[in-house]
Amino acid sequence: MKPTKALANTISTLLAADTTILANASAMKLALITQPFTESLDRLAGDLTMASASPLAPVAATAGAQENGVDPVTGELKVEVKPPAGGFRWETGTGFSGPVTIYGYALTNNAGSSLIGMQALADPITLTGDNQSHTAPAIEFRIDPSKIN
Repeated sequence: MKPTKALANTISTLLAADTTILANASAMKLALITQPFTESLDRLAGDLTMASASPLAPVAATAGAQENGVDPVTGELKVEVKPPAGGFRWETGTGFSGPVTIYGYALTNNAGSSLIGMQALADPITLTGDNQSHTAPAIEFRIDPSKIN
């Protein structure tokens, strides 16, 4: 049975408000992935090498219900992870002992033990010295409603 647009749109609304995953009271965290990886539905947090030490430690998202809507251009359902004030941003600071190459991002639960999603960068970024900064793009999940049966 093919769902209606109204039913399909409900998926992103429910996902954005699901308190067991995205809308948990303990904020999710976005971590930098520092080794090459391949995106996969079967990937686990332990499969990825993530930066954990300051100043490249994971950054907490805004806790609670996330944003959702429909992309007016593609028609895809979107669930957007709300960034903290200042965004998902990392800065090496003074005395940084690089280099560190960033291959992508991992969205995890607050403890970092459960992987929610990952995103590979098209071109890795290498931080090599003091006061270099990097800000992640918008973190969002997209669902193509035409593929829902």
